[in-house]
Formats: sequence, C-alpha cells, structure tokens
Amino acid sequence: MPSHRRKRREKPAKPYPSFPLTAHNNGQWCKKIRGRIHFFGVWEDPQTALDSYFRQAADLHAGRQPRPSTLSADALTVKDVCNEYLTHQFRKVEAGEIGPRWLEDCRRVAECFAAFMGKSRLVEDIRPDDFQRFRRKLVREGLKAGGRGLGVDGLTRAITVVRGMLKYAYDTDLLDRPMKFGRAFDKPSASVKRKARRDAVLRNGKRLFSAAEVRAMIEKAGIPLKAMIFLGINGGFGNTDCARLSRRGVDLENQLVEFARPKTGIERVIPLWDETAQALRESLTQRPKPASREHEDLVFLTTFGRPWLRQRVDREVHEGNVRVVTVDAVRQEFHKLLKKLGVARKGVGFYALRHTFRTWADETKDQHAIHRIMGQEIPGMSGIYVETVGIDRLRAVTDHVHDWLYQ
Repeated sequence: MPSHRRKRREKPAKPYPSFPLTAHNNGQWCKKIRGRIHFFGVWEDPQTALDSYFRQAADLHAGRQPRPSTLSADALTVKDVCNEYLTHQFRKVEAGEIGPRWLEDCRRVAECFAAFMGKSRLVEDIRPDDFQRFRRKLVREGLKAGGRGLGVDGLTRAITVVRGMLKYAYDTDLLDRPMKFGRAFDKPSASVKRKARRDAVLRNGKRLFSAAEVRAMIEKAGIPLKAMIFLGINGGFGNTDCARLSRRGVDLENQLVEFARPKTGIERVIPLWDETAQALRESLTQRPKPASREHEDLVFLTTFGRPWLRQRVDREVHEGNVRVVTVDAVRQEFHKLLKKLGVARKGVGFYALRHTFRTWADETKDQHAIHRIMGQEIPGMSGIYVETVGIDRLRAVTDHVHDWLYQ
C-alpha cells in the first residue's frame, strides 16, 4: 500500500562555514537569540535571509523589537501602526505597567480604526475629515458595524486610544510629523460628561445601595461572597481588590487589612468591623486548595482553586490577534445574588459597594483618612507631606459607615 506521508526535505548545508544562520525544519534559516528562535528567510535564498538578519541583528541581540524595513514614513500603513502599537502595549502588560483590560480596549479600537480607514491605507494620507467621519461612526454604531453607539465614556476611551496610537508612531519615528486630528476629534468636554451622567442616573438610578439592600445581600450571600461584600462596604473594595487580596495583608488578630490597591499600587489600611473579620475567618477556614502554587497566598479562591478574577492574554501580537479573555466570578456571583433579591438594575454591580462606602464615609469630612482606606492618592501637597494617618481617624470613618448600615 503506497504511503501518503510527505517526505521531509533534507536540510541544506550552510553556504560556508562561518554562515551565522541555521537551517530549520520549517524551510527557513533561523538563529536563536536571547533564548528565542528568529526566522529570516527560506532555504532557497540564503543571501536574502542573511541580509534580513544583519538588518535586525543589533536590535535583537540588545533585546529590542526591530523596526520592520517596510516601516518608512512614506510607506507606513494603518495596519503597521496598529500592530506596532499593540506590540508596545503588550510589552507593557508583560512588565506590569498596564492591565490586560486596557490592552483589550486598545485592540478593539485599533481593529475598528483599521477596518474603517483601510488596513493598507498610508497613514500620511489620513486627514482631519477622516477622523471626523470615524468619530461619527463611533457615536452611531460603536466599534462594530450595526452595533450600538458608544456612550460618552466609551467614546472618550476610543479617542484616547487612537490619539495615543498615532502619537506613539510619531514619538518612535514611524511618522515624520504629528498627526492633525482636527477639532472634531476632540474628546467629549467635561460638561458633556456631566450631562451624560445625569441622564444615566435618571434612567438607571444612582450607583448606590440602600442599607436595607446591603443587609439583605449579607444575609443571603454564601461563603466567601459574604466576606467580599463586607470588604466592599467596610473599606471600598472592588472586584479586583477582592480577587487579589493576599493572606499576608490580613491581620485578623488586630482586625486590619494592609494591602496595596492593585489598580494604583497605593498602600491602604482598613480597620475591619467585627462582622467583616468573622466573615474572613469563615472564608479562610473553608478556602479550597489552590490549583497553582502562584495562588497559594490569595484569600479568596473559587471551588476549583483559582482566582475569582482571571485574565489571559493570547499572544499573536505580530499578526494583530491580541485577545484578552476575562473571567470575573465576583461580578457573576454578585449579579446572581442581586437577581435573587430582586434588586438588580442596569449599571449597578459589585463596584457600587465602593460608591456606597465613599458616599457615607464622606460625611465624616476626613478626606485624608478616606483616601488611605480606599487606596487613593492624597491630592496636592498634602500627598507629599502626609506620611501616615492615625488608626483612630481610620476607625472613625469605618465606624460611621457601620452605624449607617446597622442604624
């Protein structure tokens, strides 16, 4: 019976002994640099592969991303800019400078921008009226054809990404001159944002819970969601705060949480109510076994031993295929609880506990103490000179919110 397997081609020998590249099984010449294999051209054309290697060698050996030879100012396409910018943002995610969610926002906007302008269009041919038409498209149908138009916050993010992307191209010498966007591509003004928020409140109500609603959540929630709700209303914790809270940051003996907020890196100190401390003890007692060693220090784990909020970045950046997959079990389980209680409403989720805490904490008029509890930067010169805030002041804030909740 004849075999249908393809016969593997025999690797060619190097053209000469000092040739710096090696033949790879995939039919290309390659070289391993800084632990990673790079490809430069096909077996049949070793000189072109060698030229490609010499063009990129200095950058690759220094650990830099080489600038593609096609990216000259007079031949730069929209696709080139989008891919270069997404690669830059992906590197920032790897370095921990930005979060995966912002990378996903950048990807979605870049994809929409490239589809609207044309991937092969030269960037230098884009004019202010093109940006004006793109803005109108975002307002009418959002980032997908035939979709819902972006609101004020979404439009602001999209314009920020496009402006940042083209500024990056100029700053890195991909463009010879700054882009002219025109005044029609400005971000929405502060007054427009205020009006949009007022309209949202009229439609959906304020992003607040009543004391009765919070008490009902605490009564019906299971472990560990109950402890997370307490952290939300006791100290303004959000979804990510709960998911990344470390056991090292929890001092149940002194009923304190000392924990840098993941979003800002600012240290926060939260005096715990008796009820919050007890809920945390119950959660730690029933905490599942971690599925991975890297999650051993987390306070909250799902029944599968994983973090309650997980994000995965798919890597094919050079092909424009950046994808961020987010699993937010805090949001999912909290939404189920709100539906069970009959208090679910649009735009109001777990993060509204942080809004609620801040609203009632403000009645104490101790802004520095509130900032320290919530992990926010103390504004102005006070942020430079205020080194610490006394525990009595912090407890006065959390006690006031406790009195409101159990009045």
